[in-house]
Amino acid sequence: MTGPAMRKRTYFIGLVLSLFFLALFLRKIDVREMGEIFKKVNYLYTLPLMGLNLFALWVRARRWGLLLRPIQPIPSWTLFRVTAIGFMANNILPARIGEVVRAVLLADRARISKTASLATVVVERLFDGFTVLFLFALVLLIMPFPPERTGGFTLEAMKSFGVFSFVLYSFVFVILLLLRFQNRRSLALLRFFLGRLPENWSRVLHRHVESFIAGLEVLKDGSKILMVILYSFFLWSVLAATPYLLFYGFRLPLSFWTAVFIEVVLVFGVTLPSAPGFIGTFHWICAAALIFLGIEANLAKGFALILWLCGFVPVTALGLMLLWIEGLSLQVLKRAEAERE
Repeated sequence: MTGPAMRKRTYFIGLVLSLFFLALFLRKIDVREMGEIFKKVNYLYTLPLMGLNLFALWVRARRWGLLLRPIQPIPSWTLFRVTAIGFMANNILPARIGEVVRAVLLADRARISKTASLATVVVERLFDGFTVLFLFALVLLIMPFPPERTGGFTLEAMKSFGVFSFVLYSFVFVILLLLRFQNRRSLALLRFFLGRLPENWSRVLHRHVESFIAGLEVLKDGSKILMVILYSFFLWSVLAATPYLLFYGFRLPLSFWTAVFIEVVLVFGVTLPSAPGFIGTFHWICAAALIFLGIEANLAKGFALILWLCGFVPVTALGLMLLWIEGLSLQVLKRAEAERE
């Protein structure tokens, strides 16, 4: 299947899944009761919540700088702008194109290889994945869970997905370590397979793989890896604080570890293909997790909607503003999609 055809198929699958989960989310909503719930919310808590979502972008930018430092030191403000634009792209474009947008924009701004830039994004996502899985393991040890299984959500499914994710992340991480520490053998093996391709294709692919390996240079520095790990835990503590603040806004007597659990559930949920902004998948999985914990259905759905808005609106607005300040247009996002092809 050709690239554009595959892309259209992926977009279609994401749209269908979003509509499916959105239908589940909207099913049996009592509009009058939801209205009463929204009237009782203390919206003052949404202001620091939105601030934390923006602060999380700054933490991501600082961590990304550590991953990029062996390639080239880049100012934090540049990284923050690129990160905000990338996450805005994730909110308005399908297939998480924002990760590629970040890599392409940074490569243009810093004059580094796009492939090396993308390699650091891959490493960053692996650290995110391992951090979230570690937090999930802590939640399982610390939190008491209800024996009932309600809302279409089961802890067993979460555990299975966690194990699958750990195996997948570990596999990718081992591949990256082999590329970095056994790069001569890796390139020799690559040349063997590329020898079967046309010479111009082989030459281009070989150059991209070499650039990708250069982007993995940080894996050789133990002190920087430790700093990246610390940044990752700080980042996900900040992100877990967002539902925790909203617990107060909704007057829900839930603990910080419950907020960590909600954040982990959301990370698992948004890995599914979806429409831009994780519409439907985010809402259903968040509400289902709260219902599982004993929260009334309409209250859980109202919470999910406000939590989504507090993440979507400020990040999207900031990204669009920075896109304008940078003198760029949405066309640059389409160019990044072409780069991915």
